[in-house]
Amino acid sequence: MNPYADALAGLDLPDPLGGFFDFCRERESIRIRRERGEPAPWSEDPIFQNGRFLNVFREDDRGSKAIARFVAPAVSDDARLVHAALFARWCNHPVTLDNLEIRQLEDGAALKRALLTSDRQPWCNTTAYPVEPSRWDAVRISRLDTATLRFFDLRDELTAAIRSCERDIVRATSAVNGFLGLENDFPVFMAMVDIAGFRPDLLDPASHVPTGIGAAPYLDLLQAHLDLASHAATADAVIAAQPTLWPEAKRALLPIDVEYLSCECRKYWSYVNGTKTFTGKNVFIPGRTPLVLVDLPASGEPVQTRVHVLAGGPGSGKSTLANALEQHGFPVTRETSRVLIEGADEDPRVDPIAWQTRVIEADHALFSGLPTDELVIADTSFVENLVFADRAGVEVGPQLMAWVRARRHAKVFFLEPLERYENSDVRKESQQESARLSARIRQAYEDLGYELISVPDASVDERVELISAHLTT
Repeated sequence: MNPYADALAGLDLPDPLGGFFDFCRERESIRIRRERGEPAPWSEDPIFQNGRFLNVFREDDRGSKAIARFVAPAVSDDARLVHAALFARWCNHPVTLDNLEIRQLEDGAALKRALLTSDRQPWCNTTAYPVEPSRWDAVRISRLDTATLRFFDLRDELTAAIRSCERDIVRATSAVNGFLGLENDFPVFMAMVDIAGFRPDLLDPASHVPTGIGAAPYLDLLQAHLDLASHAATADAVIAAQPTLWPEAKRALLPIDVEYLSCECRKYWSYVNGTKTFTGKNVFIPGRTPLVLVDLPASGEPVQTRVHVLAGGPGSGKSTLANALEQHGFPVTRETSRVLIEGADEDPRVDPIAWQTRVIEADHALFSGLPTDELVIADTSFVENLVFADRAGVEVGPQLMAWVRARRHAKVFFLEPLERYENSDVRKESQQESARLSARIRQAYEDLGYELISVPDASVDERVELISAHLTT
């Protein structure tokens, strides 16, 4: 039974074809505005402001970009391409894929161990992209074993099966799933679409595609409006209408695009219809829904520094203590975010995404430039960025994460929250929020393997004495 079957029942939409392209134009303009760095909201439409939608073109989505980067080295070898594309869709986790090299697929047992012991768990997208176990001779094979072991064992047979399908994506999906026995063959289908994008000589990107349950209601609406006999004919009609209704699009639509966008249109018009509300995974929640991946070219080579860090949440007295330590003759770097805020004419935190991106870039430059063999006291480090970026909806990319793990601080002094808490132009969090952030920051340092030196709530002189004792030992 299709849970979306009645999502558009009773919807007043006289022109579903026009509605399809209206959605495409507005969603694409949001992507462009966001990538230009314009401040949110990127649309005046309250549905787009509150709901979550995929990009119009799949190649612009972060997951598709990660898959393309991972698979690209195997494009010239049919069997390795098939293997890589299937593994990538079973994983479908950008951070995992960006931290792997395609050569690791050649040793499935070692790859399985690496995925199980990675500090970024889960290794695959388990929520938005569930994949059921495969089956062979009545034996269930887990998602992990299928991805790391079974695809390697089967890749020659799978490649031969795909070659026999005369470049037809639907036939290839069925042929590959014959080896896997999935009730929901969607991940197989998406891997075949990926292969078609890389190698149109193996599979035709313009193949008609099956209709998923999420896309069916809107395709039904389009089909009835256009008075056509099938979803395939409907997709052809939508594609034929694009030069007239959306001539400025960056490329022509394919059948897979029409199916995929019909699912997004079904979501959008369900909000209009009142059959969908702003709850659950389709809603942007600041601090829980990453909007942007920020990454920079950064070395992951291990480096032990003599940088000592004053860590802690807002209102823990870091800046006051840093000033006092500087007066005692210790070299001190000031907190990057405070420097940026105090040097601005207006509060630069109006756009949290742009702000956190700016702080990340500035902190990376600061800590990359610090001497490694000289004692320096830093008022916070890049680690705090991991917490504040996550809160704003920014994910720190794999190169930066490797750099954070590799560049080790000498000692980390964790300043416990002060009993007396005051807000300021820089510190706007409530005392309760500050306490939550303090706990998250502590956990972030501990997750990176630091043994924290606790600095209790005490006078500035007592705190200076405690830290000085550690610095001179």
